[in-house]
Amino acid sequence: MRQKLSAMNYIRNNKRRAAVLIVSLALYLVIVYMTQFILSSGTESFKKILVEDTKKMQMVQLPYSAFGIDPDVLGEEQTREADMKAVDTLMKRLREEDGVKTVQKVQGLGVTIYAMIGQYHFSFPIGDEAFLKTYMEHMGATLKEGELPDAPGELILSDGIMKNSGLTLGQKLSDEAFQIVGIAESDSYFGSGIQVQNRGYSKSVCILSDGSIEDVGAMLRKMGYEFSDNEADIWDYQTGYEEYEDVFAEVETPANIVFKGVMIVMAIMLFLVYTTMLRDRHGEWCLYCSIGYGRKAVYLSILREMLFYFAVAVVAGTVLTAVGMVAVDAFLISPMGLACNYTDVAVIGEIVCGYAVVFVLLQLPIRFALQKIRTVDAMEEDLY
Repeated sequence: MRQKLSAMNYIRNNKRRAAVLIVSLALYLVIVYMTQFILSSGTESFKKILVEDTKKMQMVQLPYSAFGIDPDVLGEEQTREADMKAVDTLMKRLREEDGVKTVQKVQGLGVTIYAMIGQYHFSFPIGDEAFLKTYMEHMGATLKEGELPDAPGELILSDGIMKNSGLTLGQKLSDEAFQIVGIAESDSYFGSGIQVQNRGYSKSVCILSDGSIEDVGAMLRKMGYEFSDNEADIWDYQTGYEEYEDVFAEVETPANIVFKGVMIVMAIMLFLVYTTMLRDRHGEWCLYCSIGYGRKAVYLSILREMLFYFAVAVVAGTVLTAVGMVAVDAFLISPMGLACNYTDVAVIGEIVCGYAVVFVLLQLPIRFALQKIRTVDAMEEDLY
C-alpha cells in the first residue's frame, strides 16, 4: 500500500487552524524584526557620527602640561601666548604626518541628535571661510538650500540635523551668536560655519585625514607629547568606536528583552494550540494506521504540514515586515532625520534560531501523540 500521506488534505480542510499557526509564526518575525529596525534608528544614526565621520575628521585639544606649560609659573597672559605658539607648532608637525590632509584651528559647536531610544551630543568644527569650503568638500557635503556662510556666526547644517532638531532656515540657535543660513545635502550629520571671534580662546585642532588615522592619541604620544587620557579632549575613530559600542549595548538590552519575551510567549502559545490540534486528530491517525499506514508515514505527513506552516509564515512575515519598515521609515524615521538598517544579518540569524527552537519544541507533543496511535478499535480513546 502507498505509504505517503498528503499533508495538504488536512490543511485544505482545516484552513482556520492552519491560519492561526501561520499568523502566529509570521507575527513573531514581524515583531522581532520591526523592534530591531526601530531601535536601529539610534545605532545607525550614532554610527554615522561616531564611526564613519571620525575616519575623516578628528579633533584634538591637549592640556597645558602636554606642551610643558605651567600656568602657575607663567601667569594668565603668558600662558595664553605660550599655548598659542605651542598649538601652532603642533599644527605644523601634524601637517607632516602621513594621512593628514588639512590641519586647522577651530571652534567647536555642539548639537544633539535624538533617536527613538537615547540621544547623543557632539561638536562639529567651525573655522574661517576657506576651511568651511575645504571641510565641505572633504566630507562630501553640498549646498541644498539657502546659501554658504560667509560672515561670522553663520552656519550650514545637514538636512538630517535640521529635521532632528526641528530647525528652520534662518533660525538662530540657543546661542544667539549663530544663525543657520544654509542646509547641506550630506550622508552624515554635517555642520560647520564661520567662527565668531572674541568668544573665548579655543585651542581645538581639527584634522582632516584620508581615513588611515584611527588613534590620534597614540600618534601624538609618538610625536613626543605626554598626557593622560582624562586630560586631553580627543575625538577620533578609537574614542568614537568605544562610545558607539556603549551606545549599542544600551540599545541591545531592550531589544534582547523584546526578542526573548516574544520568543517565550510564541513558544507557549504555539505549544498549546498545536497540542490541541494533535488531540483532535487522534482519531484520524488511528484510522490511517488501521488501513495500513505506519507511524513513520503519519509522522512524515505531520512534518510536511509543519514545514508548510513555517514556509508560508516566513514569506508572509517577510512581506509584512518589508511593508512595515518602508512605512515606518517614510512616516517616522526619515522625518526625524534618522538613519536605519533594513538588512540586519544578526537579527535574521536570531529569528532563524527562534524558529528552529519552536520547531524542535513542537516535536515533543507530536512524538507523544504518535505513541498513542492505535488501530481502529482505539479511535474513541482519549489522547491524554
